[in-house]
Amino acid sequence: MSEPFSFAAPVSVDPGVAAGYMRHHVPIPPDVAEALAGARRLAGSLDGVTFSRVLQTTTDGEPCVRFGEGWLRGNGFVVDQVVDVVLGGDPDPDHVPVPDELAEALAKDPRAGWAWEAATPGKRRTLTFPVRTAKREQTRRRRADAVVAQLLAELEEAL
Repeated sequence: MSEPFSFAAPVSVDPGVAAGYMRHHVPIPPDVAEALAGARRLAGSLDGVTFSRVLQTTTDGEPCVRFGEGWLRGNGFVVDQVVDVVLGGDPDPDHVPVPDELAEALAKDPRAGWAWEAATPGKRRTLTFPVRTAKREQTRRRRADAVVAQLLAELEEAL
């Protein structure tokens, strides 16, 4: 992360966003948002817990970084809690960590690995989400197998 900015901000809820979809956010001071406007992704931390996100705005047009309620709760954050924020441009915006179970499933079929490499970083993030959020290893493996099946089906459809 280059040239990080540090500031304190509250964990907030955007009332203009329907429940269930990233309605929680941390506001970003306008001068920080302006300085980071050219970054494709942001990397930072809330009270030392790291994250990578994109710069967004609230329904009122204020710059923010959005978080799912589950991510916040899982990391011990609550609404109205003031957190120490460190934020900068992500030096490797295309990097998507691959859970071990998904890496193993992808390695079973070279076509799945090829389809994975052809996917955009955004699609990879979407595909890894259900795998990395599962609590049980058995569920992660089942979901990883489902991701591979989806990639193979999309590959067959494209051919």
